[in-house]
Amino acid sequence: MSLRDKLIVDTSDMPNYVVLPIGAENFTIEFFYRERYDNFYFNLYDSDDNPLITGEKIVYGVPLWNINDANLPSERIVPLDEAGVENTVSIDNFQISVFLYFDDLDPSIEDPSTADVDENDTDNSDLLDDDNGSSLIEDEPSDDDNEYALPSDWGDEQ
Repeated sequence: MSLRDKLIVDTSDMPNYVVLPIGAENFTIEFFYRERYDNFYFNLYDSDDNPLITGEKIVYGVPLWNINDANLPSERIVPLDEAGVENTVSIDNFQISVFLYFDDLDPSIEDPSTADVDENDTDNSDLLDDDNGSSLIEDEPSDDDNEYALPSDWGDEQ
């Protein structure tokens, strides 16, 4: 289950058109793929099929349209992998692990300063690690035999 709403695109038959209803207006997004460069591109049309954006490359982490224009949809759509594994958009991952997400995530989830405080993570430095040993991401040093690790009493004044 993803945290954000996503726009589903059928990549098996390109070019592909998706109607995007926002408010009282329907926008059309045409997606196409350039095999030579392994890139996806899109065109955006208003409800009268007038082109608003043409030939724009889909770039991981960058909103599809990031300009302030009254003719463009008010919704922001960003290609992301919520698992944090991917960092590009390609035929191998688009609509598999990288999706077009609506930028509608609750601010309390995005901003650690407004998130619920975890009693095991006193500095609330991350939202993924609960310091109970079940996480793959650790923010506390472990007691292993790493010869390059700092000694446990390293910051203590003597």
